[in-house]
Amino acid sequence: MRDMRKHMAWYLKGFRVPREIRHDLGMVSSLQEMRNLLDQLEDQPYPTEVGEKPRGRTSHGRPPTLPDGWLNDPDELVHVELEDAFSGG
Repeated sequence: MRDMRKHMAWYLKGFRVPREIRHDLGMVSSLQEMRNLLDQLEDQPYPTEVGEKPRGRTSHGRPPTLPDGWLNDPDELVHVELEDAFSGG
């Protein structure tokens, strides 16, 4: 659940969101629940002073790297554990 709260915080960065709603958005279990919470927010402009800046970690211009041999067989089916598929790195 902590990861969901971090993701919601990322999307809400720069917006005025009451603490209780911000917390509850990180705990939603259905789209209807999320819609009900979002309906409680006041309309506000997009926070350009925050929204245009990089969020989270940035690569600082480093090129991506792959493990040795990763591209040797483009038809190879790679086994990925479910937890690794959604961990975010």
